[in-house]
Amino acid sequence: MIAVKVNPQLGWLEALEGGRLLERRLQVTADNLANVDTPGFKKDVIGFREVLMEKIPRGLRTFKEVTYKTDFQQGPIQFTGNPLDLAIAGEGFFKVQTPDGVAYTRAGNFHLDQRRRLVTAEGYPVLADGAPIVIDPGMAKGGLITISAERFLVAGDGTVSIDGTEIGRLDVVTFDDLEKLEKRGENLFVAKDGAREIPVDNPEVRQGHLEQSNADPLEEMVNLINIQREFEATQKAIKTHDENLGRLIETYGRP
Repeated sequence: MIAVKVNPQLGWLEALEGGRLLERRLQVTADNLANVDTPGFKKDVIGFREVLMEKIPRGLRTFKEVTYKTDFQQGPIQFTGNPLDLAIAGEGFFKVQTPDGVAYTRAGNFHLDQRRRLVTAEGYPVLADGAPIVIDPGMAKGGLITISAERFLVAGDGTVSIDGTEIGRLDVVTFDDLEKLEKRGENLFVAKDGAREIPVDNPEVRQGHLEQSNADPLEEMVNLINIQREFEATQKAIKTHDENLGRLIETYGRP
């Protein structure tokens, strides 16, 4: 009788690990694709690094550790003509006040709420000089409060004026390390512990413009196709491993 030492778990572990990595890539790609039309959206990229771990039953093997990173590259800036739409060309984030504290965003599709405050699409006040911007008086129209570009003016440095009177300057800030920003949802970022906020001295704020998503729909569709092909290859590898193991058992498992 010939003794053959086989470790069937290792091959399946490798295939399972590959499938889980593909699942995470799919989640990131699907999220990017769903936000190609979201103003100011920053796509995520997923990476891997090999790390040594204990092998079953003993020894060492490598596995791929997943890393997530936000791509802060600026998206295309598009003219809208809406005086409440604001875009930052270059570095910087708008500061907004949320129930959980200050957050940061590149999405400038703002509007006025019933209290005549400049707010985000989700209703969070935009900050200027550390306080919400109140635009008074406003003009009611269709249940919303609107104001014309002639009355509401935002200069390139973020200075806000109403009827020629300055009422504040938008808080436009950046960070010493953008990797210390964490996505919170609702197109917002929050600062992690240790993040150092830095005011942008000379921001380039463009009124009547919006920064578009930096997710490229064509690129994300290509990613989806590649993920599908790799998933099919992983399935084939699992099937082949199972067939080979079956042949080994049939050949050498007999007395």
